[in-house]
Amino acid sequence: RAIALYQELGDRERIGAMLNHLGYHARLRGDYSATVALCQEALKIAYETGNRNAEMAFLSNLDGARVGMGEYRVAEYDLRRIIRWAEIAGQGGWLSGTYRFLAEACLGQGKVDESLTTAQRALALGQGVGAPTLVGGAWRILGMALAQAARSITIGDQAYDAAACFTESSRVFTEIGAEGERARTLREWAKYEMDQGDLARGEAAWQKARDLFARLGMELEVERMKGWGYAHTEYKGM
Repeated sequence: RAIALYQELGDRERIGAMLNHLGYHARLRGDYSATVALCQEALKIAYETGNRNAEMAFLSNLDGARVGMGEYRVAEYDLRRIIRWAEIAGQGGWLSGTYRFLAEACLGQGKVDESLTTAQRALALGQGVGAPTLVGGAWRILGMALAQAARSITIGDQAYDAAACFTESSRVFTEIGAEGERARTLREWAKYEMDQGDLARGEAAWQKARDLFARLGMELEVERMKGWGYAHTEYKGM
C-alpha cells in the first residue's frame, strides 16, 4: 500500500527504501530469495537516482541474504567494496552489520583468522552505536569463528571462548525479545556443543531453536533444520 502511494507521488527514493525494508524483514524470516529479489529492485532505483548512500545500504542487506544462501565469494567481494566506500566517506559507524556479514562470508570459505578479526570489528562497532541487535549478531558470528578456531580471545580484560560468545548473544537477544535471532544463536550453539561431544546439551539447544522457529512461523528455518547433519537421529526429519 505504501509503495503504491509513493508510486502515485513519483517518490522513487521512498519506493526503494520501502523495498529494502521489506527485504530486510524477509531476511529476518530466513526468506533469502525474497530478500534478493526485493533488494535488487531497490538497488536499481538507487542506481538510477544516484543515491550512493542508499545503494551501499541496500547492497549490504542483499549480501546478508547471499551469505544466508551460501554465496560467500560474491558476498565477500561486495561487502569489502561497501566497507571501503563507507570508510572513505567517513560513514563507517553504521557498518557493524556489514562486518558481521563479511565475517560469515569469510568463515564460510574457511578464512577463520579473517573472520575472527572482522567479527571483533562488528562487535566493537555495534557496541559503539549501542545497537543490541547488532551486538547480539556480532557475538554469534564471533562464537562461530572461535568454534572453528578452537581457541579463545580476550576482549577488555575478559577471556571468551565460543560458548561464552553464544551465551552473550543469547542473553542480548533474550533481553530485547528478538526470538528469531536467539533461535539462530541457539542453532549455532547446538552445533558447537555437539562438536565438543556434549550431545545432551547440543540436542537441547537444537530442539529449543527448532521450537522457537516453529512457534514464530519461520518455516524456512524449520525446513533447513530438517536436513541438519548435526541433529541427533531421533530429531532428523522432524
